Amino acid sequence: MLQAATGPLGSLFGDARVRPDLLRRQSHIRWGAYPPGVIPLTAAEPDFPGPQAVTDALARSLSDGYFPYASPAGLDELRETYSDVAEARYGISAAPDRVVLTPGTASALWGVVRLLCGEGDECILLDPVDLLFGQAIDAAGARRVYCPVDKSTGRLDPDRLASLITPRTALICLCNPHNPLGTVFTEATLRAIAETAQTHGVPILSDEVWNEIVYPPAAHVSMAGLDSAESRQIYTVTGLSKTFALPGLRMGFVIAPDASAAVNLQLTFQYLGAAYSLTPFTQVGALAALRHGWPWRDSFVQHLHETRNYCVERLNAIPGISCTRPDGTFVLFPDISSSGLSSRAMAEFLLAEARVAVVAGTTEWFGPAAEGNIRISYATSRGMLEEALNRVERAVADLTSASSAA
Repeated sequence: MLQAATGPLGSLFGDARVRPDLLRRQSHIRWGAYPPGVIPLTAAEPDFPGPQAVTDALARSLSDGYFPYASPAGLDELRETYSDVAEARYGISAAPDRVVLTPGTASALWGVVRLLCGEGDECILLDPVDLLFGQAIDAAGARRVYCPVDKSTGRLDPDRLASLITPRTALICLCNPHNPLGTVFTEATLRAIAETAQTHGVPILSDEVWNEIVYPPAAHVSMAGLDSAESRQIYTVTGLSKTFALPGLRMGFVIAPDASAAVNLQLTFQYLGAAYSLTPFTQVGALAALRHGWPWRDSFVQHLHETRNYCVERLNAIPGISCTRPDGTFVLFPDISSSGLSSRAMAEFLLAEARVAVVAGTTEWFGPAAEGNIRISYATSRGMLEEALNRVERAVADLTSASSAA
């Protein structure tokens, strides 16, 4: 059985570290979006402060009171540091001139899609998957083509994906580890998709922002790290938001297939205005995280591993709810179809009756296949999760009793 982290780092994830009063002022799309008394398990942002090294670096950077513009291309030092991290941790041998800095991973997705897709193109995306992919495709004037992912197993069929490619296909969009299913795709699956893409000359956008939130024995494989020619057409997107609990820092990275593609992507970001959203302070914080934040990350993943196991067991004990055990991310996607409620109705019911907020598995959030599920973020303390799940259990029991009486 996994033991709780101890010492200074382990104490960072205890109940006392989650402060609803402060979070309601600071976390506007999670805690601040609901009245006092509601426990929000919605947005995929942790309830814990990030690494102290980042806070200290930002404080030093801001102490002189000077707020300059940043270069749209960003700091050479940061691209070099990230290049070293990508090779050491993800097996991606990418020179710094292939690294493009972005103001967050959402911007990175939009930029890559805008670079590669246009009016009338088709883009393959997974179903279900996070809403950002579809939004970026729509904004580029392209058409969504959904490739199903088995919700019960998390399996993605490479042959099914290959069958969706047409002469209009401009891009294949992957999310690995997968949000919201938590699947960590196998190397065999990734190789098969890469080979198909190479055969048809279709580039791949691989969103790997969750690549550091993976639980043993699972292991994340970066598609661009595969020892094959297929990796030449892969745009790899990562960031700091999940790994170091820094969503508001707005720091993302794209590893382009080559230096020329990186230049074109940088120009696309400048055209969109996104490149000018980089700040010197964000980059200072990113450098601190990449150089000094890894012990914090290790302890964070250990905490998440424990809370994942606890939440899955609790949810599976509630009648009408079943939940698979994800290999990565810190979100769950339990199936609530046996409850008799739709995804939206269940989310509304839990908010009203349990005072717990979750994300409904609706098309607008995760695609057509998401119906019958809700998404829960568990990047909070054990005590907070116990209280939230106690509330859910009581509310669903009352619902079941009322249904039986009727």
